[in-house]
Amino acid sequence: MRPVTLCFSGLDPSGGAGLQADIETIAALGGHAAVIATALTIQDSQRVHGFRLTDPALMREQAACVLADLPVAAIKLGMLGSAEAVRCVFDSLAGHRHLPVVMDPVLAANSGGSLARDDLRQAMLAALPLTAAITPNTLEARRLADCDDLDEAVARLSAAGARAIWLKGGHEPGDVLINRLYEQGRLSLETRQPRLPGEFHGSGCTLAAALAALIAAGHDLHAAVAGSESFVRNALLAADRPHAGGQLLPRRIGPEQR
Repeated sequence: MRPVTLCFSGLDPSGGAGLQADIETIAALGGHAAVIATALTIQDSQRVHGFRLTDPALMREQAACVLADLPVAAIKLGMLGSAEAVRCVFDSLAGHRHLPVVMDPVLAANSGGSLARDDLRQAMLAALPLTAAITPNTLEARRLADCDDLDEAVARLSAAGARAIWLKGGHEPGDVLINRLYEQGRLSLETRQPRLPGEFHGSGCTLAAALAALIAAGHDLHAAVAGSESFVRNALLAADRPHAGGQLLPRRIGPEQR
């Protein structure tokens, strides 16, 4: 069977982010996405207007069925929304600690609007030792670490148990986009590329899903990081714009990704 990635993410009705981003990305990279909806969101391609979280007991039952039935090779975590959901997910994985977990610490949408309850941050910090990699943007890293200085934020997250941090630099100023990989608190890779014009809806979900899919396919972390970055770049270069002045939607499936 194709490499299976089990995704816990929210449903974005615009199709730009969340579970649709996971499914399209993983399929485009030759994998199979098994999906558990952690939330139903009220959002368009521009902004989050609200959300309703899934009952954790239902999520736990879904995860148990999938893990017992499919040869899951990696886990991708997107929007979790609450401390209870974080505990539910990692309880569900208790018998599967060998599976690498890629966590995108979703706290808010790029376009604005919260995707988390107030208790989520501490629960995510507690779960860091159980992850293989986390993929925060710089805003999320600062918020998760409760620290404005980015170097200190990375140090705090590493000290809390984050083994690998693929730090996305899209929110930092400048014409060059700089992404950095930290392993055990030390910088091990830095990439630079020209910043693309415009704002994108779902780029972070796409990157985390690509990283998980490539790890599921057997790539080591550095190869998966390189592959995920290339995949996202192509998806953004071919992105759709729903209307003038709006955020662009990554095109994850198409000739440009083959």
